[in-house]
Amino acid sequence: MGKIKYGLAEPYLYKHPNGIYYACWRQDNKNRRKSLRTEDEALANRRFRNFKRDLLAGRLVSIETGVSKKLYEFIDELLAHKEATTSEQNAYLYEVALDKAKKCWKDIPLQHITGRHIDTLILDMARKGLKPPTINKNIRHIKGALSKAYEWDYISKPLKFPKPLEEEEVNRYFTLNDLKKLFDVIDDLEFADLCLLSAYSALRSGELLRLKKSDIDNPTDFLRISSKQKNKTEARVPINKNSREILSRCLKRSKNRLYLFQIKKGAVKKNINKEVDAVSKKFKAYARKAGLEKHRFHDLRHTFGSHMAMMDKGETTIKELMRHKSSKSTAVYMKLSPKHLKGASEDLNYGLLPVAKKDG
Repeated sequence: MGKIKYGLAEPYLYKHPNGIYYACWRQDNKNRRKSLRTEDEALANRRFRNFKRDLLAGRLVSIETGVSKKLYEFIDELLAHKEATTSEQNAYLYEVALDKAKKCWKDIPLQHITGRHIDTLILDMARKGLKPPTINKNIRHIKGALSKAYEWDYISKPLKFPKPLEEEEVNRYFTLNDLKKLFDVIDDLEFADLCLLSAYSALRSGELLRLKKSDIDNPTDFLRISSKQKNKTEARVPINKNSREILSRCLKRSKNRLYLFQIKKGAVKKNINKEVDAVSKKFKAYARKAGLEKHRFHDLRHTFGSHMAMMDKGETTIKELMRHKSSKSTAVYMKLSPKHLKGASEDLNYGLLPVAKKDG
């Protein structure tokens, strides 16, 4: 056994709010901690006992060198945390983004990541044909991951990220003429109903793919939306007459299936994330065929909000129907409302009186 180190405060076991256990102690008048990389209490206690023995015996690397955490190990730990604390879709987006970082940076220590690595990753994604919106989304999730690394004391300071890439302005909703062109080319009836139900109910692709027969009329005239979604809360969406007609067709088609929609045919077990990707790719193929290549599946949800605004349904109503947490999300649609524009125009008042002109 190595020489016992004196002057160390007795280490103790600590459970972080993220669920991960840490060994904590005080050394050189500084508070220290080391992740035990587990949420299991029994395993954490075993690892803590080993850590405590090594710390007091002087067999640990000096804390002054920092916590040596490499990228691959950190990604595994972060994804386990995300799966436990956020929606399945959000965790999947982190997984996709961090996979891009792994392929570009390899297994480097977190402390070695610099702004140059971020720029290299952006260039790498652009060279592989990813569009600015996709690149920006991936970088947002990588930024979130590295912020968590700083919070967990794996890096000594937050990393500075560049401004998002400029995205081309695109009308993120379908006009009635656009919808006609789109559905004229969709020859898969089940996929057409999936798209129609999104446009008539503002459901996201993941929400649609999780719909079960038991979710219909739960309660009467409402669809139950699973809590395994973006907002992590169970919700209810009204079934309007058009949605009712679509759901009736889906019930007849689904027969003995548990879920209303199945995009990846013949799959033994439903993988929502893979089906979301399949929906996205299939939709883009139909959109290109219809001459609407700049559109994506999520634009059907935007179409619902946009047309509701153009019918002057009111911001509060649209917010509730689209289940927005913030009114800022709903405000995007209100600029399309004629009443909203008229109201904005009426608000303009210079406080000037007309100047009378003399006759003759």
